[in-house]
Amino acid sequence: MNYVTRNVLAITGACTFAIAAYSSNNSASVTSADRDAAQRAKSAHHAMPADTEAGRALRRSGSPRSRDAAPAAPSPFTVKVRYPGDLVYNGGNVIDSAESHPIYMRPNGVCPVATCWGDPQAFLRDLGKSDRIHTVDEYVGLHGDNRYTLGKSANYDFTPQSTPFTDNDIVAIVHAVAVASGETGYGHIYHVFLPTGIDECFDSTFTQCYSPDNPGSFVFCAYHGYADFDDIGHVIYSVEPYQNVPGCREPLGSPNGRLIDSTNDTLSHELIEAITDPDLDAWWNSQGFGMYGEEVADECIFEYPTNFKVGGRTWTAQLEYSNHEHACVAAP
Repeated sequence: MNYVTRNVLAITGACTFAIAAYSSNNSASVTSADRDAAQRAKSAHHAMPADTEAGRALRRSGSPRSRDAAPAAPSPFTVKVRYPGDLVYNGGNVIDSAESHPIYMRPNGVCPVATCWGDPQAFLRDLGKSDRIHTVDEYVGLHGDNRYTLGKSANYDFTPQSTPFTDNDIVAIVHAVAVASGETGYGHIYHVFLPTGIDECFDSTFTQCYSPDNPGSFVFCAYHGYADFDDIGHVIYSVEPYQNVPGCREPLGSPNGRLIDSTNDTLSHELIEAITDPDLDAWWNSQGFGMYGEEVADECIFEYPTNFKVGGRTWTAQLEYSNHEHACVAAP
């Protein structure tokens, strides 16, 4: 697969939008129609809590899920000693193969991928070829290679604003990309990357956010979710804010440095959870053990990440929980 030249279309204000396509040129803009579609969409998400006081409180409350996505925990859990508990299948869909589509949000149109995030596309390509991705096999019921591949990428250029982005803003951007690409449904996962210095919150109350500059609301590092649009249907997406900050970043000494490895570790977390629980009703811990509501990657987030090699390059990513092994594992 080869990329062709990107087309850029200016939109309202100082924003531009671009899509890199394989065989045909695609371009789109975030319009009022996209924003209206986001407002009408049914959506839900599942958060990766930050290692902050606010994030730990979210985890102690029993579930980092949005309210309409899963039943509330019967009572808050006070966690002193964590230990893995098996995931339970709750009847929802899983993703047995998909393309990942990065969307890079660029302030004022300037944010080189290598400088701002590292190399997420190479990581996604290699992760899909690795043994590490096969940790999902026991949950999706397939074992073949090359089921999770790299798809198209996109840029969203914007003028920074004084208030944080909200999930509704992200859903509008994802809608615009999905309309332009024509790729929706369970075979496509959109990953939205935010640059340094840009906050993002679940809603306009600005109380549950990625906000390193505001510790009181800094509850998550990233999240995945879905949106059901009335025009283009079901879309799976994840949001990865800038990860090289206290509360989200890797320990010192990772093989590619903190910028690259922090981005990729979180990306693997969200991708694997989107595969095993895309609609927040498939595989998650509904039995308690101090982990009510947690998914396959959440149960192992307290473990140190481990390295894996693909094609001569070393990457690092967290372990994933295995029901078969009743433990956090690097590969099946």
